[in-house]
Amino acid sequence: MMNDDDIQQIFFVECDEALEATEAGLDACKAAIHDDETINAIFRGVHSIKGGAGAFGHQALQAYTHCFENLLGDIREGKVELGSELTDLLLLANDLLRDHVEAARTGGDAPDDAELMKRLEEARPGFAKAEAKPAAAHIPSVERTDSGQDDPFGDLDALLDELAAPEPVREPQDKPADTTKPAPEPQQDAEPEPENETGAKPWFVHIRPHCAAMSNGNEPLLWLRELEAMGGHCTKCHTDDVPAIDRLLVGEGYLAWTFAMPANVDRDAVEEVFDFVREDVGLSFGEDAPLPDLKISARSEPGEEQSGTAKAPARSVGVDRRKTQSTQSTQSQSVRIDLNKLDKLIDGVGELVIAQAMVSQRLENEGFAHIEELAMLDTLIRDIQEHAMAFRAQPISSVFGRVPRLLRELATNTGKSVKLEVSGETTELDKTVIERLSEPMTHLIRNAVDHGIETPAERIEAGKNAEGTLTLCAEQKAGRIVIQISDDGRGINRDKVLEKARDNGLVTQDAELSDEEVYQLIFAPGFSTAASVSNISGRGVGMDVVKQNVKDLGGRITIESTPGKGTSFLLALPLTLAISDGMIVQVGDQSLVIPLAHVIESLRPRDDAIKGLGTSRQMLNVRGAFVPIVSLGEMTGAHGWQTEPSKGVLVLVETESHGRAALMVDAITDQRQFVIKSLDAHYRSVDSVAGATILGNGQVALIVDVDYLVQSAAGGDGAGPAVAPPRGQTGASASEPDMSEAA
Repeated sequence: MMNDDDIQQIFFVECDEALEATEAGLDACKAAIHDDETINAIFRGVHSIKGGAGAFGHQALQAYTHCFENLLGDIREGKVELGSELTDLLLLANDLLRDHVEAARTGGDAPDDAELMKRLEEARPGFAKAEAKPAAAHIPSVERTDSGQDDPFGDLDALLDELAAPEPVREPQDKPADTTKPAPEPQQDAEPEPENETGAKPWFVHIRPHCAAMSNGNEPLLWLRELEAMGGHCTKCHTDDVPAIDRLLVGEGYLAWTFAMPANVDRDAVEEVFDFVREDVGLSFGEDAPLPDLKISARSEPGEEQSGTAKAPARSVGVDRRKTQSTQSTQSQSVRIDLNKLDKLIDGVGELVIAQAMVSQRLENEGFAHIEELAMLDTLIRDIQEHAMAFRAQPISSVFGRVPRLLRELATNTGKSVKLEVSGETTELDKTVIERLSEPMTHLIRNAVDHGIETPAERIEAGKNAEGTLTLCAEQKAGRIVIQISDDGRGINRDKVLEKARDNGLVTQDAELSDEEVYQLIFAPGFSTAASVSNISGRGVGMDVVKQNVKDLGGRITIESTPGKGTSFLLALPLTLAISDGMIVQVGDQSLVIPLAHVIESLRPRDDAIKGLGTSRQMLNVRGAFVPIVSLGEMTGAHGWQTEPSKGVLVLVETESHGRAALMVDAITDQRQFVIKSLDAHYRSVDSVAGATILGNGQVALIVDVDYLVQSAAGGDGAGPAVAPPRGQTGASASEPDMSEAA
């Protein structure tokens, strides 16, 4: 059974979903591509947060969302025109709402919302007049807290007494009371209902929570207070369905209420109060309308009916769950799973993959390599692994969705106007990667706005639009996800970066560096070209953190820049950090794993397919296209590796930044799934290694970082062909990465 904390965590997850929906809607309003349904969706998001905040006692959050909702309601009803300035105000209000939710989630102090709440109220029509004249004479006064805001609960005991006590009703003298059904109160004998200032008579709404409504965390008192805040007056509390004490179930709902609502309040406004609990509450309208049906709890005995149940309501808004059970099976259903439990499942699947590899290896050693059941087991485990990894897959839109607020804050601090363009936001990757991607992306975006994009005056002088453009793009490529963060700013000043690096001693005065090498200098610790320190940048921290975070994720970051036109940062990251497919190869005395996402094909070349280039380079002719040959034996420091390409095996691979290359290995021994183990946690980081895994024979094998090895073999310039080893040479040179140190 779920406790209050579990239910509250579900509420906060729903808050996050509502915040994303409202921000998406407000962004559409900002771009002037919204419609009435967009406004309705924004209103529903804020309203749902408000309902849950009241149920869990987050008073500051409820008070703020109530103020926010009031303005949205006026916009939805056409009382306020949604212009550019008002949209900006709503975006600020949504940002503060996110802060409110986070404060409620963590138990911290609520943000200061007094000034923004004042601006929201001032944006409403007739606010001053409404404050001067109360809406109705029968609304009890609301206590005020020390902070000056309305207490959304007030004196609960006094209000319960008031709502539970029915006002005296005079029965007609010429008609006996009906004992089987509560009789409607005749208008000519009932107490006269209050009229509003225009003389219009009120209309009536009947509210009945269904049985088990309170078991879902609902609090009827909050709904009734909402109606009172709208000018409603409780005329009767219906107690006919309260059972005998021996049949009373704690948590069930037995009471019903009739409210007289002012004529200036429409029915839609009343229904909106119950949007958050629509399935748990029945409503009917009209003074003589019978009460809504009392929906029986699932815990009641079959065939039982509560006494006093009204028949054929005039209008019922509640949903009878018994009638919908047959249709729910055909609808999409979901369940929320604690992330820790999901992590344990992934870990268990990883160990299952390792155990299956060991069983396969043992049977192969015993001469039972081709067993039908073993192939079936391999297929089943692969299906389990794919489904388990799909549980953790999330669209990158959860990261991209935070960028608009960041840009608004940066625009305020820098005085720059920046437009955001996004593509590929539905691209999915592992949740762990998404969580750790937020910080480096924030640094890169702040750097782009502060350093890259010019001020409006500078842009106009350069013949550009005064508004800068930041582009976010995500796509899957070669089994990895590539994220591009681009701006149309001034670009990187190569000479300035190189001069600063020489002054800091990062490079020698006579060093000749390529553009890529110069751009990579900005990731050096403490490096900054900012003229002054601000709250955005200039301290030389941030970009080195970006590179380290991306590296920790098993990824790589590259830079492309054109002076006067802009800069692009490209992040290449693995789709998952847990389980992947790989090709196990033998290189001398080492077993290595090449991620299958990089592999195009493998081949054993003829002698005439190998062409020399210069004195130490070799190229492979692949159907008329020449690709450089990279010897894994030399690059990894293995011993006894095959030096003749025609006697070994060449694995054609695709890299992110250096195109194709042919990795020379001695032999391919297997192809299977492998569990990625972090080398940092058990040894230390090695540039040429993406991680480690356990093979079926229990041996630890290193996972090759294909991009790094190909780039290193090419001399780091990103252009020329890779260097193949001189024939007959073994071992690794001192200047090249040595993977044997981690074996």
